[in-house]
Order: sequence, then structure tokens, then C-alpha cells
Amino acid sequence: MKFAELLDLARTPDGLPPSRLASDLALVTTVSMDLAAARLPSPDPVELAARYERHRPAPVTAAVLTRDEEDGIARCLTALAQDIDHCLLIDSGSTDATVERARAARGDVRVLSAPWVDDFSHHRNLALRHIAEGWIVYVDADEVLRPEHAGRFRRALALLDFLLPATDFVVSPAIVDVEGPTYTNTQRVLRAGGPFRFRGRVHEHPYDDAGNAPARVQIDARLDHSGYLPEVIEKRGKRDLYGRLSRLCRDEEPDNPKWVYYEVRDTVDYRTASREELMTSFARVEATVAEPVAGAPDYRAERIVDAWILLCELAVRFGGADHIVRYAARLADAGRTVEATYYRTVMESSRLLGRLSALVDAVAAVEPDEEPGNRHLMARLFELQSTLALASGRYEAVVPAYRKAVARGAGESVTEDFEMLARVLPGVRDSTR
Repeated sequence: MKFAELLDLARTPDGLPPSRLASDLALVTTVSMDLAAARLPSPDPVELAARYERHRPAPVTAAVLTRDEEDGIARCLTALAQDIDHCLLIDSGSTDATVERARAARGDVRVLSAPWVDDFSHHRNLALRHIAEGWIVYVDADEVLRPEHAGRFRRALALLDFLLPATDFVVSPAIVDVEGPTYTNTQRVLRAGGPFRFRGRVHEHPYDDAGNAPARVQIDARLDHSGYLPEVIEKRGKRDLYGRLSRLCRDEEPDNPKWVYYEVRDTVDYRTASREELMTSFARVEATVAEPVAGAPDYRAERIVDAWILLCELAVRFGGADHIVRYAARLADAGRTVEATYYRTVMESSRLLGRLSALVDAVAAVEPDEEPGNRHLMARLFELQSTLALASGRYEAVVPAYRKAVARGAGESVTEDFEMLARVLPGVRDSTR
């Protein structure tokens, strides 16, 4: 039996009898194609379930990179209490109470002092030198396992160790930015003694010796990450740090387009960037992804599609409609239909809103030409103007146009629009509470 076949059974009603195996299989959400085809220790699910009851899981060690994390380290480690057997703190010179609070939260914490060398991969790889067996779970100090997911790491890793004991791969929990997106391809769990090593001074991931990404498993365990809250980014200078590390990587690997992508993504502040700055950033990213990457390893080619998304986002900000058309088409061809549809919709809706706004102004321009003979048409024009102003966000023009329409004996359709809005708005307010 193949791994994918067992997963399909687990997701089919009555496909597997209730067991610890069936329960833990539910934690596996996605596997890469190479792992889907992996052969299991037995073709019989009932026998697998019985053998799994006797399985002794490998130890799990958390590797936590820290530097002045006294505010969050205890919460981070306490949340992992049901999931790890050991903890290795890789500390880069904390001057606060990080180490003391970590030891208070978990008495068996080992502390490895490692001076900061502008290289996150270096520090993550240190864990691979100091943890000899089992699984290594990389957790950042500003990440906290959700309480309702306590125990899921241990269960999922025990299952994977049992089903795929001689296979090398990485495991990805979900990481959810507070007030931000969810990341699923996080690649945070590796076997100790495996062949993979982290690469890249920043935005580091594990790769094999050739620079290709490992086979992957995604599991339903979620960490909440507070490190990208605007106030945290500002306080800790993350924008400057990530930009500086990306520039170092770019200088060291000028043929790797992802470092320009990361530098622009991490340093451009859309709140303050001028149109010229946005266009300059666009040109820099576009110049790198225009280079051919056929046959390149994942380490070099893996952010090309993400760069197209960034190009669309920059183009939206400076009004580059033709650029959006070009890169939205590439996203669609790459199967990123949600992103392609979003940017196409943003572009087309902007065009439509601009045209509607122009029509509002066109009605205002002919108002001086009103005569008794065309007063009935002006009434209908003001009615249209009020509706168009509402649709295009020209709210300051809605009521004046409506009043002019009513004064000329029209306005019924606008009144119906207002009544419909009055019925809809309470539902909008309720959904935000």
C-alpha cells in the first residue's frame, strides 16, 4: 500500500476503523508527490494500526533561536510542553533575562551560546550538530503553539516515523501571522542526522547538497507568530535587518534572483514609498526574473512565481495596468488562479471606477446647459449622477445630486438604492462585531 492510498482511506467515511493510527493520520494535510508514492511497512491497514499501537516514537527536540526574547520565551516553551522531550536554546548574546526565563519555564533547557554572524542558516544548522537523534522542531521565540493543537507535533511525528522510517523529508506546520497571512510550506521539522542543511542568510530553508528542496509533509499544527506586527518590526528593526541580509546574499550570489525579490519585498514600505520608488523597485525585480532559470535548483528558482506576485502588487501601487496584465497572465499559466484573478479584478475595477467617476463629472459639466425643455432629462441625469457617485465612492456628490433629481421630479431609483443599503448595513455591522 502507498502512503497516498492510506491517506485516502483515512479521509473516506468508514474507510478506516477507529484507532490511534486513523486519528493521527487526520493530522496529515498534504504530502508531496514523491512521498505520496512511498510504500508502507504493511499493505494491511488493520495490521498497520495494530503495529502502530506498539510503536515507540523517536524523541522530539525543540531548537529555539533567541536574542533578547525575555518577553515571549516562557510562553513559547510552555506551549510546547506536550510535544517535545528536550529543548536546545541557541542564544546569540541576549543581554536580558531570556535564558533565565527559558530555564524557569523548562528545567531541562540546554543553552548553546552562539555569537550572531549575520546568518540565520548558520544558527539553525548548529542544532543539527548538537542534536543526535529523533526530530528537530525549529520554533522561533515569538511563535506560540495554539492551545487546542497541543500534542499534535508529537502525534504527527510519531506517525510519520512509523510509516516512513527510512525516508528523508521535512515537515511543515502552519504558521499564522497575527493580523496577517497563514504560511503552510514552512519546513520547520527535520530528522536529526538527515542530509538536509539550511541555506541563505535570511528566509532560510533546508535543501539537499544539490540545492533542491526536500520532500514535504504538511500537518495540522499551528503556531501563532507575532513577530511581523508593525510595532514589533519597528521596535526590532526587522525591515533594516532583513534588507541588509538580503543585500549580503545578493552580493554573494548575484545570479540568484530571489535575493532581489526578498530585498524589495522586505524593505519597500507601501505607506511611504513614492511612485518613483515603486517603479524603481519594480524594474529591479523584473530584471532579475527575466533571466532564464530552466534546470536551476530550487534554491535559485523557487521564488520566481512569488516575484510575479510582487510585481503585480508594485504595479497596482503605481498604476501599471499593462504590467498587471502581463504578470497576471503568467500567474494564471502557473496555476496561481486566485492571485491572477485578484490582480486582474483590481485592475479592471480601478478602470471601471475611474470611468464612473468621470461620468459623475460629465453630468456636473452640463448642468449650466439646463433649460425648461430638457429639465426632465436633467432630472434623470442627476438621478444617474447620484447612483454613479455612490458606486464610484464619490460620496460627497451623492446627496446633492439626489436632491437635484428630487427637485425636478425624479429620484425614485436612488431612493430604492438607499432603502436597499439600509437593509444591508445592519448585517455588515453585525459581521464586524
